[in-house]
Amino acid sequence: MMKTPVKISARGDILYKVSLLIIFGVLLGAGLTAYLFCMDNPAIGRIADRHIDALANGLMTYASISVGFLLTELALLLTFSSNPFFISWQRSGKFKVWMSLNIIALLSSIGVLVSSFILLGWDGTLPFVMGILAVNALSMLFVFIPLFIVAGEIVGNKSSA
Repeated sequence: MMKTPVKISARGDILYKVSLLIIFGVLLGAGLTAYLFCMDNPAIGRIADRHIDALANGLMTYASISVGFLLTELALLLTFSSNPFFISWQRSGKFKVWMSLNIIALLSSIGVLVSSFILLGWDGTLPFVMGILAVNALSMLFVFIPLFIVAGEIVGNKSSA
């Protein structure tokens, strides 16, 4: 049995495009701020010189866990996309925004993982790595917000039935 795709409304398409533009702007601002903060900060440079191996190993662990989490959440989203609750989100464009956020968070997690390997051999990439980390941390926060909203809605619907 094939499921028919749910069409996004015109308002949902506008919401998706505007939301994505705002999200990219916020993430770019966060990454640039972290990069500039770490660029000429001697205190961060001294700490990084002493503990670069521990920092890189911690970032690798963080990125590995976040990639696993995001892949699991993406699989769950695709599995439950035909749920009636998600169909209303699909028409409104919210589901498409959430899927885009998951992909952005997944790509930035992979970026943190790759850049932490580079950081081990090239200490000068620390500001760049911190910029990617800021983007990833903020995008992970953006992914969690709809997750809590959906969980609350599903639990609320179960208790009222």
